[in-house]
Order: sequence, then C-alpha cells, then structure tokens
Amino acid sequence: MSEPEAGPGVGKDEWVVAESYPVEDMRAEGVTPQWLEGKWLNVAEDMALIPENNVRVIEEDGVVRVEVSMYLMECMRGF
Repeated sequence: MSEPEAGPGVGKDEWVVAESYPVEDMRAEGVTPQWLEGKWLNVAEDMALIPENNVRVIEEDGVVRVEVSMYLMECMRGF
C-alpha cells in the first residue's frame, strides 16, 4: 500500500497516530472506519482547522489507523 498524500500545508512527516484499532475489534463493537474518521473531522473543525487537511484514515494489514496532523495534535494537547 502506498503512503497517503499529505494534505495541503501538512508535510509527509507531520502526521501522528491518534487512534489505532484492529478491524475485527471495530466490527465487534459496531464501529466503522468512516465513523472514526467523522469523529476526528469534527474535532479538527472544533479546533478551527480544515478537517480534510488534518485527518486521514489508513486501513492496512487488518488495522485501521487514524492519523492527524501535528497541528491538530498540538491543539488537543493545549500547545
């Protein structure tokens, strides 16, 4: 699987993993990758960031990983 493209203004090395779950566990709990992405898109919007540029979801090797920009993570941490 190729590396996802970085959003505008976010470099390839400026992403951090916010959440990561095995697909099987998510299915068992009734959670979809789309729901998880929507949760983080809302967080980005609440932080006055462009959601689509600061959140990405990657599914590979049976794991769903939500990555957020360093900017979003710093907002979450209060920097």
